[in-house]
Amino acid sequence: MRICRPTYPRSGRLRRAPRAHLAGACLALALALAVALGGCGTGDHASGTRSGALTVYSSLPHAGVSARVADAVAAGERLALADAHGRAGGRPVRLVELDSAAPGGSTWDPAAVEANARRAADDPTAIAYVGELDLGGSAVSVPVTSGADLLQVSPADGLTALTRADPAEPEALPESYYPRGRRNFVRLVPTDAEQADALVDWDSEGGAQRLAIVRDDRLFGRELAAEARLAARRRHVTVTGVEEARRAAADYRDLARDVAARTPDAVIYTGLGDPSGDRALAALGRALPGASLYGSSALALSPGGGQAPRADVLKPAAPASRYGRRARQVLRRLAAQRGASVSPEALYGYDAMRLVLDALDAAAPHAGDRAAVVREALRPRPRRSLVGREPVAATGDTAAPRFAGYRRTDGRLVFLGVRRAP
Repeated sequence: MRICRPTYPRSGRLRRAPRAHLAGACLALALALAVALGGCGTGDHASGTRSGALTVYSSLPHAGVSARVADAVAAGERLALADAHGRAGGRPVRLVELDSAAPGGSTWDPAAVEANARRAADDPTAIAYVGELDLGGSAVSVPVTSGADLLQVSPADGLTALTRADPAEPEALPESYYPRGRRNFVRLVPTDAEQADALVDWDSEGGAQRLAIVRDDRLFGRELAAEARLAARRRHVTVTGVEEARRAAADYRDLARDVAARTPDAVIYTGLGDPSGDRALAALGRALPGASLYGSSALALSPGGGQAPRADVLKPAAPASRYGRRARQVLRRLAAQRGASVSPEALYGYDAMRLVLDALDAAAPHAGDRAAVVREALRPRPRRSLVGREPVAATGDTAAPRFAGYRRTDGRLVFLGVRRAP
């Protein structure tokens, strides 16, 4: 079966969403979708198709700071499908790749994500949707795919409330995202609450007693900052303040002075590693030369330029050498195909597609029945994965709260070891 990678004109997208991807706005959008789509999926398209080829849709950003990782994830998806000879559950399976990036932006776009999810939900041949890559994107797509009984597997979205109650946001509950009351979502990474726990634990292990938190004005930064503040409170670490570094500010000297005036001995930055983030970090490094700087997986997406100060960062993906023989073989095969090394995030793309194909095999001879495929994907069971042996939980979580720690310096990431959330 040929694996397709069509392209689509940007003009085919839905209306543009506001550029400020704030937590409240995104969660409100998800709730609105849940209400609007509560009756979706009740037509013929919801049950899939009884014969013929099945389609797996993939929603990843083709531009912006996540594009390099997204390219690796997509390569892993394609290889997993090729290794299955384009078949699962006794049916041919094809892959359709969609772009979730904002035109000219640095991260995912809610309108593009909604359009991608609707396209998949409305396609009677669609049997699964792989996405989203960045934290919070699935808050937009899950109400759409859930309303159509379509399995959704995220390689990297750790938004806590998608699978469990969020202790930092009590009003954010999983029920908000599933309009028909049925789960359809599986993720392959730990939650953002677990990431915040690991970050604060790392910070306090280094001796910090006074912690400043700096976020950007995107959903990821705001959500993780709230989680980190709660994690610090549980560990009796003083939070000197939570400051916002807005995108494209003229400079960040005033922000850095405000943070430094409260005399923290460590700073956790929860924003992206884009040019604005690097400038904010540089200002913080000059104002607080003696303070330790920590960053999240959003910062780890980009190694940073020469002006960015050293920072210790977390992300789920470890270096290739830390994985087993099968995983290293996959990475070597991809490198040979592409003529260049590929980041270990490709393993998450491979595993996401493999989880879909395994669910189709388990659902056979009903592999065309969306509800049957969702049931098999969410059935608690041991799972052999390239990135670990964690079982699938009924909530849709699969990953242990384990992260790789890196030092971000001189435009590269240096592996420091494995970190776990307490």
